[in-house]
Amino acid sequence: MIEKPPSPRLKTSFLAVFLIGLQIFFVAVLLAANVVAERAPGRLIDQAIANVKPTGAPGEEFAPGTLGAIRLPAPFCCAQTPVIVRTTLTAADAATPDLALLIPSAHDNALVYVDGELIGGAGAPSTETNTSRRPQLVRIPPRYAREGAVIDVSVQRAIGFAHLRPLSLGRYDALYPSYLALRLLRSDLPFINAVVAAFIAVFCVCAAPLLGARGLLLSLAGLAASWLLQHVWILVTDPPWSALTHTLLYLIGFLGAVLFLVWFFIEWTSAFEPPERAAQKPSDLLLHPWSASARQRLGIATAGLVALGAGLMLWRLNVGEEMIAIQDIDRVLGFLGLVAMAFCLLRLVTHILRGGMREPIEMASFLVVVLSAIADIVMVRFFSSYGVLLGVAAAFFPLALMVSLAGRARGVFEAATANAERLNALVAEREREIVANLEELQRRERATLLLEERARIMRDMHDGIGGQLLGLVLQAKANKLSGESLVQGLEESLADLRVIVDSLEQGDGSLATVLGAFRARIEPRVEAAGAQLIWEIGDVGETSGFGPDRALQLYRILQEACTNALKHGRPDRIAVTLARNDTGHIELSLSDNGHGFDPTHARGGRGLSNMRYRAERIGAQLRVASSGAGTRVSLQL
Repeated sequence: MIEKPPSPRLKTSFLAVFLIGLQIFFVAVLLAANVVAERAPGRLIDQAIANVKPTGAPGEEFAPGTLGAIRLPAPFCCAQTPVIVRTTLTAADAATPDLALLIPSAHDNALVYVDGELIGGAGAPSTETNTSRRPQLVRIPPRYAREGAVIDVSVQRAIGFAHLRPLSLGRYDALYPSYLALRLLRSDLPFINAVVAAFIAVFCVCAAPLLGARGLLLSLAGLAASWLLQHVWILVTDPPWSALTHTLLYLIGFLGAVLFLVWFFIEWTSAFEPPERAAQKPSDLLLHPWSASARQRLGIATAGLVALGAGLMLWRLNVGEEMIAIQDIDRVLGFLGLVAMAFCLLRLVTHILRGGMREPIEMASFLVVVLSAIADIVMVRFFSSYGVLLGVAAAFFPLALMVSLAGRARGVFEAATANAERLNALVAEREREIVANLEELQRRERATLLLEERARIMRDMHDGIGGQLLGLVLQAKANKLSGESLVQGLEESLADLRVIVDSLEQGDGSLATVLGAFRARIEPRVEAAGAQLIWEIGDVGETSGFGPDRALQLYRILQEACTNALKHGRPDRIAVTLARNDTGHIELSLSDNGHGFDPTHARGGRGLSNMRYRAERIGAQLRVASSGAGTRVSLQL
């Protein structure tokens, strides 16, 4: 038994499950890395103090402030004074070989001091270098590793807050795995996401003018560009602009990602599913597909809202304390992000209920992206943690999107191939029918031509040879036929028979061939009558198409003209000429220098009427001119 191959939808579903499983695997790897990062070995330092009166002098700069101990992690909003984390080395710390300090994340400059002396960290006290929460593993020189030494970690609050996480103090090689895990989460993964976003943005912008779904590609390009702008904030550690401008770029990128994401999901859930009716109430815009014109207006509005949002951010920064303004903008954008994610999730669910599971890969990838974004926003906003789900989902999203588009393209190609095969089969069937009909028509045409040819031969023999022989028989019965008349009648009958045979032999020949056969038959008769035959045949070009019927009619006309000339004109010269006249037509003429006759008194004769009738049958014009100097019969073909 032959097994039925799996359906394309089943294959697509398996591929969607595989992609989701692959994403889950990488999410699990990153979560495991997060666990390794959060559970770094060594002594945990999770208390911070604030220095409210920095003097700039070593030692005094790190005098405890008035805020007292604060449990980490904490955002420390909103001032520009550094956040100070202070600890004293214990005897166990001093005895630890190759002592090091692990800083999992700090928003701005994180500098490490031992007894007021700077020994490491990122940035400098006088700059606002954005370290973008990158991890640091700082070795403590052996000369400082003594019991009672004071270690201070100063985190500068360049834009109003310093997001600081608990530190770990221990052996360098024991902390190094946690440092690698943190670098993977805080540096390597953002770099991969930035490369993917840059590729998607460039590809979509270049492909939008070439492909039909321009709105879909442009919205995806805007989403990728906004995503890239956020990662510029993470990856650029020493920008040529201020830390405030750097953070403002991140916030604009976040706003763009939120708005372009809404536009993209509306495009995707509408471009391949035209709306059944125009929107009549707000819920239609929320749940149902949008028309092409509405989506176009949405794209223009999205770009305008991004520009308007950037202007409002600048305005908010100018009307109040910059640090407070940054926190307000950040909170508003976080709320807008949650609303946007909820909207996209709602559209996905309604799209699936309308039959959107026909494309399981894209539905699965979209669900994973939306749920990952919601989970990461909740983790960051409410649990003071770092999300890792969205990074993986965003990295796999282009792959799932390309696979989905490839699946759509394959479906279109297979449908087009099937249609082409059906059309080819129909064309082949019609060709066979046409060939069969053509063969039948040709067969019938040949049969008709054969019958017509037989009828013509019978008619010519009956009217020509038959009539002549019958006349001879009747004259012989009446004893009115002399030997000379009998011989002459038989010769005329034989000549008539030869004309019929010659016309049949020509087939589909040219005019020159027909005239050549006529000359071979008529020249001996002209010479026997004591006349000279002058043959003047010019080159008139291609003259094919003289079948048996046209050749016979031409024979008859020339034969009648020649017979009349020999019988009545008594000429000593007969000329046959062929040439093109002034009008470009072919003209064939037979002329003699005999006595001539009066054409007006010969209208009732059968000879001239037969000649005119035969000329009409071959589509020629017959002209007869006669005078005392001779007669000229011409045919214009």
